Amino acid sequence: MLMSGISDFMAPLVELSAACLFLVLFAVTIRTCIADARRRGKSPLLVTLAVIFFFPLGLIAWLLFRPDPLDGGKGNPFRLNDHRVQ
Repeated sequence: MLMSGISDFMAPLVELSAACLFLVLFAVTIRTCIADARRRGKSPLLVTLAVIFFFPLGLIAWLLFRPDPLDGGKGNPFRLNDHRVQ
């Protein structure tokens, strides 16, 4: 009897916590995409719309097909082309 009362109380709390965690992770993803689009000279609005409306495929597409940064990649020391095997 006591376990039933606890689980009835905890179920909505767990669902609410999971929903809040998802929203926070989604917001962080969007903010990161906006900053990355600005750094690469692309429209943050278009990147954000693509990521939101086509989530998760829009995010994967942006990560795969995004252009090089305008600063020449000085902020990121790892360049895949420097480590390719011939």
